[in-house]
Amino acid sequence: MEIVLQRSHSEVETRKIGEKLVCSLTLPALVLLQGELGAGKTVFVKGMAQGLGIDPEEVRSPTFALIHEYLQGRVPLYHMDFYRLERWEEVVHLGFEEYLDKEGVVVVEWGDKFLSFLTPPFWVVEIEVIAPEERNITVKRWIQ
Repeated sequence: MEIVLQRSHSEVETRKIGEKLVCSLTLPALVLLQGELGAGKTVFVKGMAQGLGIDPEEVRSPTFALIHEYLQGRVPLYHMDFYRLERWEEVVHLGFEEYLDKEGVVVVEWGDKFLSFLTPPFWVVEIEVIAPEERNITVKRWIQ
């Protein structure tokens, strides 16, 4: 497992870290985001979108929709949120496994809830609130 810790002092920096990560991914890719409510998970995804050529202002939290698809970039970005899901069967019912077979980036907020069901390789990004504008962002690459 490879671990990188970065400090963000603003939303702009958080976006840049997301953009840098997505530009380094091999497709298809799975990225799991963890962090408390309001930590900046969706802000991070906006940076990922920008790195893929998707308008970051189009990116919205999928907390209630569960999945947002952004298909207008270099490759598709599938943005999911498992916050409200309780069981792996609900994840399967969403078609999650089919998304993993697509040639794109699947990014899941609260995806760490179901970590034990996932097979590497994938990335885990933990966003920890340090102060109102400061975050520690830890990027871990899980490989077989």
